[in-house]
This record gives sequence, structure tokens and C-alpha cells, in this order.
Amino acid sequence: MRYLILASALVAVSPALAATIAKPVDISQCSRDLASVDRSFAAAMIDLQRNGGPANRCSAWRRHIDVMQKASVVFSRCTAVDAREDAVGQMKGSIADFEAMISQAQCP
Repeated sequence: MRYLILASALVAVSPALAATIAKPVDISQCSRDLASVDRSFAAAMIDLQRNGGPANRCSAWRRHIDVMQKASVVFSRCTAVDAREDAVGQMKGSIADFEAMISQAQCP
């Protein structure tokens, strides 16, 4: 359940980050990338809900980590300097949480 809360929080953060796009980058590309990140988070959340059972959760967690790592790259490039550190820090913290769950569950 904890991972569902984290995933929904990340989905909620994406639109706010879109408003802080840094000026020196290609704004239209960042807008598309941030929208893609938002869709990826939504799909990852559905994946986590559908595959949260013991047999499938490890692979669902790993896929979600992949989504967060890709999002971190987009946030690094497309968010304003004052919001970038927080956005990337949140991604890193969530990735660490999921990695800890994988370790605790002794995923293969």
C-alpha cells in the first residue's frame, strides 16, 4: 500500500513541475516530456495496483523504479533551478524506498 501512496504522490507532483519549466531548454520538448512522465506514472500506478500480489510485485516495483529514474532525468533537464533539486530529490528518495522494499521482500 505504501508504494501506491508514493506513486499517487508522484503523479500529483508532475503538473506542478510542468509549471516550473526552465527557460534555457526547449519548452515544447519539455512540455511533451513532462506529459509523457505523467502518463508513465499513471501507467506505473495501474501496474502496481494490478501486480501488487506477492508473485508479481517485485517486477512491478522494478518497472516503477525505471519510470522514476527516467522521470528524474526529465526533471533535471526541464525544471527551474529552484525546483529542480526538490523534484530530483523526491525521485531519488522514492527510488530508495522502492529499492528497500525489494530488498526487504528478498526479490530475486
